[in-house]
Amino acid sequence: MINLHYPCTQSHASVASPLCLSVVDRAFPSTDTMSLDIQTVFDLYKSGAGCPADQVGTIVRSQGLCPTTAQVNAALGQAGVSPGGSASLAQVQSVVSALQHTKPEDIEQSVREALGMFDDDGAEVVKMSDLTHVLKNLGDKMSAEDIDNTFRSAEVDGFGQLDINEFARLVMREVGQEDNALA
Repeated sequence: MINLHYPCTQSHASVASPLCLSVVDRAFPSTDTMSLDIQTVFDLYKSGAGCPADQVGTIVRSQGLCPTTAQVNAALGQAGVSPGGSASLAQVQSVVSALQHTKPEDIEQSVREALGMFDDDGAEVVKMSDLTHVLKNLGDKMSAEDIDNTFRSAEVDGFGQLDINEFARLVMREVGQEDNALA
């Protein structure tokens, strides 16, 4: 089972987060609807005039976006929110707007592109040993248990290879978005 965090895991910010191992697809019918949703969630976390900066990522993810912690922190900085500070509604809306590129449909393609970096011969497969090595050693290192949990449902062939497209579909299925998976 893939580790879920509302709605996207962001605990493995280097390789795994660009993969964004959990994906939620939400439609944004209009800017007014999106702003109303932000306002509603903002009010849940509001303390005084703003909400704690460490809760902005949760608000962003409640909008169906899937940023890494690093992306949220960068957007907070651009919006003028200091770490440990408080964010106004306008600043939170600015962060959400800045992170629109982390929509799930972009994330599924990112999964394919990230795994494609390990596809030496263009066969659209990646060696599990290579991927495991990267996840254990680069960026926010994943434990063997986290890696096992992440790939438990994945089909690995007799050569120890993972089909890139199948894994991208698996990611979508894990969060109930199979119908929205790219073909």
